[in-house]
Amino acid sequence: MKEAAKVDLDGHYVDSILVPISQTGVTEIRELLPAEDDEEPQEIVTGYIIAEKVPNGLFTPRWDFAMWEDYQTALTDAQAAYDQALAAWHALPEEERGERPVYAEPPRPECWVEGMPQEEIDAIRNAPQPVTTEQRVSQLETESVDTMLAVAEVYETTSTALTVREQETVDTMLGLAEAYEIILMQQATIDAQQTVIDGFEVRLAALEGGES
Repeated sequence: MKEAAKVDLDGHYVDSILVPISQTGVTEIRELLPAEDDEEPQEIVTGYIIAEKVPNGLFTPRWDFAMWEDYQTALTDAQAAYDQALAAWHALPEEERGERPVYAEPPRPECWVEGMPQEEIDAIRNAPQPVTTEQRVSQLETESVDTMLAVAEVYETTSTALTVREQETVDTMLGLAEAYEIILMQQATIDAQQTVIDGFEVRLAALEGGES
């Protein structure tokens, strides 16, 4: 047994069905209509069995009966041409026959075609696809990484700013300490000069007292 396809009267795929391996081509599905009064039961064609594998990639597989009939006609014509050529070959004397005619089978068409209009196919292909669990997890991981990188960048920027401020504070304190030290040195110099001046004043006063 092998898998075949059941189609409706227009050739649209309906269902899968098992058929004998020897079955090929197209077979009619016939049903008897209930007889009314004294009439004979009427047999009608309700569909077909296509003993040809349905190819992948079709949204709505449809069997093209016109293409199939053209192929059957081509087979019949090819067989008739071969039979005629063979008969003519046999009619010749053996010494005049030459090579025996060869049957040339016409190329077999792919009768399964797309049954869905192109507009509907485009709509399906362009429709937004639902986000899968794997895609959502990947998206969250990416967002988490981006957030961590942003936080790290902010932290680095803040740390740099704090370092700069701390350095500025240290530099300011060092400047103040240096200025204070200069002030102390200047004050010591002033005190030393004042001591010298006081000594001169004392000696001057003593000299002036002796003269009087």
